[in-house]
Amino acid sequence: MILFIIYTLLKKYNNQRKIKIFLKINQFLKDSIYRLLGNLLIRLLLFLPMVSLAQNVKLNYKIMQGRNDIGWLRIEKKITENKEELLLVSEIKTKVILPITMFTKESSTFENGKLIYSSQFRKTNGSTKLDKQTKLVADKYEVLENGEKVELAFTIINTNLLSLYFQEPITSNLVYCDKQQCFAKITKIADGGYKMKFPNGNSNCFYYKEGICTKISIEHSFYSAEIILKP
Repeated sequence: MILFIIYTLLKKYNNQRKIKIFLKINQFLKDSIYRLLGNLLIRLLLFLPMVSLAQNVKLNYKIMQGRNDIGWLRIEKKITENKEELLLVSEIKTKVILPITMFTKESSTFENGKLIYSSQFRKTNGSTKLDKQTKLVADKYEVLENGEKVELAFTIINTNLLSLYFQEPITSNLVYCDKQQCFAKITKIADGGYKMKFPNGNSNCFYYKEGICTKISIEHSFYSAEIILKP
């Protein structure tokens, strides 16, 4: 449309002059458009790595004991470049003889696929029952709890319980348990789930859909419960 208007205005000039001017204007407009598109493409390419490297995923669960909804659980995964940060927060309100309110907060940070820090914090009825941190120092893991520091015997942890919310353990048979400070065996069972048995005899069974954990069945010596992904 712009070229047509310009061409019409130039009718008063002779054909040769008109054609030369028209070609110059046409080339100028082409060059301007190419420069504009080039700048937009460069900005887009610079922005795309930031989008692909920065990811934030949140999952929300309800905690059920039989038919009773006794609490909630939220877990978040944030990936930036070579670092993955996981944060879990949950609250349970139930009654075992007396009312119980349990608040839990856990975090894990992986760098280049290796755990560099994790923490577990739990309060029951307002009293702190667990406060533990695991940190990679040089090439060794140190655990700090109740003012005491313990050095772990192993030097590589590449998956733990928080990882299982976002990663189906298809190729893994051992998962690190931060609370117990040990690796626990995880095996696939007949119904498609993955069962993990802890040193104290309790067990969890994880179920997945498209790589995301949709349900965890908890078998404790004193109770059973389920953590179910909300739609």
